[in-house]
Amino acid sequence: MAQINAASLKKTFFLESENPEKAHKIRRPLAYLSFALNWYWGKNQVVGYHVVNFLIHLTATTFLYLFIKKSLMVMPGSDNRHRDRAHLTAFLSALIWAIHPVQVTAVTYIVQRMASMAGMFTIMGMYGYLQARTAVTRAGMAAGFLACGFCALCAFASKENSAMLPASLFFYEILILRGMPRAGFKEMLKWGLPALAMVIVVGMLYISPGSLLDGYVNRPYTPLERVMTQSRVMWIYLKLLFYPLLSEMTLVHDIDVSTSFWSPWTTPLSIILVFLVLFFSLFRLADRHPFAGFAILFFFLNHAIEASFIGLELIFEHRNYIPSMMLFSLPVMLFVHSLRYFAYHRKLQLLLLLGGSVVLASMGHSTHAYNGLFRHGLVYWKDNARKSPGLGVVQNNYAVELMKRGEYGEAFERLQRAKASGRYFNLSQEGVTDYNLGLYYQSIEQDHARALACFQRAVTTTLNSKKMWGALCRSYLINNHVEAAVATVRKALEKWPQDAVFLTMMSELQLMMGKTGTAFAYAREARRQHPGFEEPLAIFGELYRLRGNLPKARFFWQAYHKKRPDSMIAALVLVGLYDQTGDDRRLDRVVAGLMAKKGGKRLDLWLQDRLDEEKHLDRVIAIPAPDHLFSVISFSLKRAAQNAEHGR
Repeated sequence: MAQINAASLKKTFFLESENPEKAHKIRRPLAYLSFALNWYWGKNQVVGYHVVNFLIHLTATTFLYLFIKKSLMVMPGSDNRHRDRAHLTAFLSALIWAIHPVQVTAVTYIVQRMASMAGMFTIMGMYGYLQARTAVTRAGMAAGFLACGFCALCAFASKENSAMLPASLFFYEILILRGMPRAGFKEMLKWGLPALAMVIVVGMLYISPGSLLDGYVNRPYTPLERVMTQSRVMWIYLKLLFYPLLSEMTLVHDIDVSTSFWSPWTTPLSIILVFLVLFFSLFRLADRHPFAGFAILFFFLNHAIEASFIGLELIFEHRNYIPSMMLFSLPVMLFVHSLRYFAYHRKLQLLLLLGGSVVLASMGHSTHAYNGLFRHGLVYWKDNARKSPGLGVVQNNYAVELMKRGEYGEAFERLQRAKASGRYFNLSQEGVTDYNLGLYYQSIEQDHARALACFQRAVTTTLNSKKMWGALCRSYLINNHVEAAVATVRKALEKWPQDAVFLTMMSELQLMMGKTGTAFAYAREARRQHPGFEEPLAIFGELYRLRGNLPKARFFWQAYHKKRPDSMIAALVLVGLYDQTGDDRRLDRVVAGLMAKKGGKRLDLWLQDRLDEEKHLDRVIAIPAPDHLFSVISFSLKRAAQNAEHGR
């Protein structure tokens, strides 16, 4: 977002997906707006993004404390003893939730601001509802309900799983504010049906019912298999929450899919245990300890969307951000009760306090260590590859980081391992591995035939990736398959008719085939669709040079070089143009810039290396012959030396 105005703000509300069927749909508008504002004020400086994420987490923690404290004070049967414990229970519950390592991926991993924003507005909405229900004046009640409604809308605009907020408020009303024994079946229906209707309406705002199963196009499991697997995922989450070992925490988890009710054997056990826990929480625990029963129901209820039949990934730690909010009140209430119970025995109290301090300290240490992995992509993906070695996407991402550091041998080995595993929870990710293998063969091995084969497989597997279609087109050109390149770009333009990159590619191809008029039209359309895109400027410059209009050719090449000062092709073309037009002053300036960048390298080798970086243009643009270039550059250097001599 370059500037703040109505048009740019509105644009952030719409998803710019590479999939034409999903493009221009409203999706998580408030979260994307926050990213746009971050970009406006700080561009790609990650500190600003982390500061905002931390403030969101801090706000959520504060309101979680306030909500738990007031809930313990107002629920039926609460006496002075419970009220005295409310502050400590709420404080410790919120503190454990805030510093727990499972929250790292929701807070430190920048893009998961969507999860933390949804969590912040969810707990703010619940606190607003509690304030409204306990208000002593109509004005206070109205203010509370308005705050609840506003925060609910903000939560819905941040992430879809917040749609369970009405259902959470329903169980909160029944279990905490009214008390389960006094809330008969009719009363439950009175509150439950509107809550269910709100969940359905909110869900319909995000997606149409017919598209609920669209996500399974690229999934290696069925909706039934996913639901059965989620019963096991719930227990993995609970283990991470109550026994957070850093050795088991990572961004991309590997898990066996439940292919039937009996396979693996933990599937039936997990399903039965989930139902038993829900039954116990709702019909036994909630009667004697309402908040404990609500905390357990809240956990499973807020996992309901992402643990359903919808075709999502199987497991992510950040999905626990909302569900885990009430959960830590269970051990904390037991801890606080134990402290009071052993009031007569100071040594036991001190032992409990020491144990609690050790738990908090170890949890904070784990969170700090887990955060440290996110400081560098190579470190993080290496750790993830160690914890999930069988997943292709993890090996692929680790290979990408290795290639960035120039460790091509190990990177290639990891890419081959990814292909050999064939284990992807999103089948389109296999195309990403093929794409990266293609880049390796093309750039490192210079094996253009193998690179082309990889790009062809990538496009077949991952249908809606612009970078893969672009790589395939360039690979066709390198392999001298011009007609195939044209056909590829035509297909890409059928998918993305307004994409400036593919419009420019078609312009370049038309120029190669001598169709200057068509080339000009495509370049002009590319600039119209994306006025800030600089590549068409080079096409304009070359077209005017071919027509003999050197002043206009100079104008466009100068404009392109200003946008792309590191472009070797632009510099060399300008050397030729300035030589043709006798503009020695500008010629000497360009040559001086080239010499400053060259350093101590041989000129011919350095020029060739730099030209290899712009292979997409060297077949389109007529660069002056090397002998002529060296002659012009040498003469310019001599002239500069003479001028310097005369200046002394």
